[in-house]
Amino acid sequence: MKKCIFLAAMMTCFGVSAGNISGPIGLPGAKTLPKGVRNLSIKGVFAQGLEKYDGNGNSVSLADPFFQNLSFGNILSGTEDPKKQGEILAAMNKVGANESDSFGSATGQVNLDATVTVPVFAWGLTSKLTAAIAVPIIKTSLNVDTGVIHNNSSLYNQVVNELGYAPEKQEEFQDKMNSPVSEKLKEYGYKALRNEDETKLGDIKLVTKYKTFENKLNSVVVTGELTLPTGREEDLNKIVDLPGGDGQTDFGLSVNYDYYPMNWLTLSSQVSHTVQFADKQAKRVPFWRGSKLTPYIDENVDRDLGDLSSVQLAAQAKYLGFGFGTNYALQYKGGDKYTGTKFEKSWYDNIGKDTIQRMGSFTFSASYDTISLFRQKKFPVPLSLSVSHSVISSGKNVVKDPITALDFTMFF
Repeated sequence: MKKCIFLAAMMTCFGVSAGNISGPIGLPGAKTLPKGVRNLSIKGVFAQGLEKYDGNGNSVSLADPFFQNLSFGNILSGTEDPKKQGEILAAMNKVGANESDSFGSATGQVNLDATVTVPVFAWGLTSKLTAAIAVPIIKTSLNVDTGVIHNNSSLYNQVVNELGYAPEKQEEFQDKMNSPVSEKLKEYGYKALRNEDETKLGDIKLVTKYKTFENKLNSVVVTGELTLPTGREEDLNKIVDLPGGDGQTDFGLSVNYDYYPMNWLTLSSQVSHTVQFADKQAKRVPFWRGSKLTPYIDENVDRDLGDLSSVQLAAQAKYLGFGFGTNYALQYKGGDKYTGTKFEKSWYDNIGKDTIQRMGSFTFSASYDTISLFRQKKFPVPLSLSVSHSVISSGKNVVKDPITALDFTMFF
């Protein structure tokens, strides 16, 4: 029985990384800047992470992977070493237990807050072509904790009696029983779980918008977007991390269509697709599909992140500078693919587990601008201010909590 509870944390699985899709932070539209006009926009995005939609579309705690049953069966499944598996089976039989018997359950808590400030500079190069650059600055706050609930003291006492450890080994055993996640992280070379505040650069975006058609009732704009890998990548040695980017280049293309049935009403739609280019990256390679925890690292994994697609429908009414609008967005991201030669093929498949994402969301927006007043020389500067709130109505493998965004823009 010497190794049974020593390996209890093998079945613990957890992994947090930056999601590839999130709720919209505004309404789509088919507009470009007039030739020679520039604007500077400061966008502020505020989000909190407490809940998520799992792979079956159910609402669960963000810490759900921490909630694991400390059973002999899970311990065996999470043990890659055949020798250790044999020791666990021998110890289980010695105390008259079976694979469904449990010592208790691991628990946890994960709370995150994120504030993203995005300065965006745009310039109307021609009457149809606008170029822009967006530089996100991300501030995150992470609070994380783990624990264990003991619900089988009788089995626990049998194990203690069978061990016959010296006092220092008894203390080691108790540490592994009372803090299985922390002890397993230490054994596998991860950094200890801790609360963390961080400010970092995100992935810079280069954007071009081209107006392909416009008349009194219609407008069509095609947008190209290049995402540069300037944000901090995920730390391999953190089981819970909030990186600034995913470390690879993306290219997106979208088509926006506006219809103006009345001079105060705009109906908008958008279809977009983003290609995430394949690359190589160092990754930890899980040996068991039920857990992200692993001591095995491959410095040269071939990675192909899933592409992203979205469809949006919106309506906005404006009167005397005031605007009110709503939007529905449906987004989808394909699964990530990982391959390598250092370990077994099935291990690399484990990295891409639960990476298919989908999200349905509603966005509500209110705005005010002084553009008409400026044209009438009743206000010195053309400005706009908007606030939007996105509610996630359904999803798969995405954070569930709403997103609020503010946007202040000055034209010159």
